[in-house]
Amino acid sequence: MKIIIQRPMALENNRHSFHVSTCLLLVAVFAASYLLLASTVLSQTAPLSHSPLPPASSARLGVILPLSGRYAAFGEQALKGILLAADTFGTTFELNKGLSLEIIVKDTTDDPLASERAVEELAADKDVMGIIGPLLSVTAMGAARKAQELKLPIITLSQKQGLTGAGDYVFRNFLVPAEQAKAVADYAINKLNCIKFAILYPDSAYGIELANSFKEEIKKGNGIVAAEEQYKEGQTYFGKEVVRLFKIKETEKKEGRRLLKTFETTVAVDALYIPDYFDIIGLIAPHLAYYNVKDVKLLGANGWNSPKLVELAGKYVEGAVFTDGFFTGSKREAVSRFINDFKNLYGTEPGIIAAQAYDATRMMAEAILSGNGKRDEARNYLANLKKFRGVTGDIAFDSNREAIKELFILSVRKGQIVEIN
Repeated sequence: MKIIIQRPMALENNRHSFHVSTCLLLVAVFAASYLLLASTVLSQTAPLSHSPLPPASSARLGVILPLSGRYAAFGEQALKGILLAADTFGTTFELNKGLSLEIIVKDTTDDPLASERAVEELAADKDVMGIIGPLLSVTAMGAARKAQELKLPIITLSQKQGLTGAGDYVFRNFLVPAEQAKAVADYAINKLNCIKFAILYPDSAYGIELANSFKEEIKKGNGIVAAEEQYKEGQTYFGKEVVRLFKIKETEKKEGRRLLKTFETTVAVDALYIPDYFDIIGLIAPHLAYYNVKDVKLLGANGWNSPKLVELAGKYVEGAVFTDGFFTGSKREAVSRFINDFKNLYGTEPGIIAAQAYDATRMMAEAILSGNGKRDEARNYLANLKKFRGVTGDIAFDSNREAIKELFILSVRKGQIVEIN
């Protein structure tokens, strides 16, 4: 196994690459950001490890990630998942007996031109059978178009809208807003028997896109969006929005010297969808209780999936339902095995970025093995992939080459986040 980590030309005085043996890879992963910013040329070459029987096939896999700059932490998470999937450290990767992968990692920071150049360089190497990445929206479209132009299969890890429209060599394995909005809407309508919905959402790109997608899915499912209200990103008081959303009727009653206020909702709904993050939910949920919003199922997005949700919101989110593309508390066998391997290797639990990169690498490895050294055959394999057992769910690519999978439906039960599907 050999890994070549290359820096973008903009970050180096002399073009170079790192040749890292298996015994040095763990250090390279944890120190990638430091190594890639070094001003001197570093090069290490060591003997590669050999298995008793030679692999049936070998190929190169290109990886395009931000391993330096402000997004380096995200790139490092993806790289950890990729190296684990490629059996870099001799773990139990299923395809190890049939395929030896040489990983060529190109650090493109957040530079779109560097990403396009990286695709060109990888495509020029006839042994490179596919690419994993990019991760950032700003670099994804240019890389996708270049991969399509050069007919090199690429599985992107970005949520950039319209990305797979670049062409039939471009695939995506990433949790997009429309996908998770559909999952929670379907569950609310078909499992919880909800019909009338309210939506409370921030004026952020995340909130607006999820709210719009959720609205579309409710209409498709013959549900009704009875009310919706928007709030400013970053605000901490939500009383006015809750009052407007539910058309709260306030009544004052004097008892002795005390003036008591009671609240009554005049808009009746079965569920309230709030596409925001756990810290904001910790502020909104008590407002709902204060204004006597009762018997309304709370629905959320992947931003809710944090142990801190219960710490902040407590009993107010008991029974809430939300979705995510990965859940470390899952009892699924593949997920448990992945988490154990990841923790044993890196000392920390994986997040969704590492999990999606892991699945993308395994799918591409299968495609390369089935493609017999031909890029077009690897592409065809991916296009026809069905029921791939991934750690982010069973995966298939639709006609637009978007990964379709059953997401993790989560709920707060007795103060714990649990998987309910």
